[in-house]
Amino acid sequence: MKIELLQPVYGSEEIAVQSLKAYADSEFKSLDVSYSVSVQKGRFFVSLDGEDSELCENLLYSQFGRPADKNSAVPGVSYKGYIQAIEPDSITVNIGFALPVSISSQEALGAGSAGQIAARFGMIPYLPVTAELSSDSGSLVFTKEQIDLWWTWKKSSTDRIFINGATRSQIKAALQKKGHGRDVYGVEKLGLTECVVVCKEKTDGPGIVASVGKLLPSQMGVLIGSKK
Repeated sequence: MKIELLQPVYGSEEIAVQSLKAYADSEFKSLDVSYSVSVQKGRFFVSLDGEDSELCENLLYSQFGRPADKNSAVPGVSYKGYIQAIEPDSITVNIGFALPVSISSQEALGAGSAGQIAARFGMIPYLPVTAELSSDSGSLVFTKEQIDLWWTWKKSSTDRIFINGATRSQIKAALQKKGHGRDVYGVEKLGLTECVVVCKEKTDGPGIVASVGKLLPSQMGVLIGSKK
């Protein structure tokens, strides 16, 4: 069987493919399956063969998402997605097809334009999110869980740096090289090459970005904790 993953491929295709293969090698090592990975139009396609193919298919979809079909997507159902574009007046999310985020969903994240809201919560392109199709199927809304997560992060005492297009090991190496290992609690994976750096209470997130930015040719966004 051959399956398509929602996980977008951008930046270094070689690094992205290596990262997916590393995940598959780790997760599939005790299973009866062989696989191959290809990239078409910015998406991963994985061919699976063996008795455990269906199990591996489910593992991949669970971790990296299954593209929703525009003709069969159901309003109110939660879908994995990623931010495709951020404009001054709109945020676009892709769940397999792209739609703008509704104004009401943006309002749940506070006052301001779409660009201001995105900056407030550190949103950047390719950031993984969960969203639902609106009742009229003309837009998307962030799920309650997604909105609650952003507010939990925003109301914390630590900054968070979202970095897309780099592996966790690349980010950790850049932090160590610049002497910031002691300034952060850790680097958490959000997707294949999407991570969040959790800063310590007295660490300035924008300062970390300025320091390591040249070492990581990646997209970065900062969510500044409001209880610092």
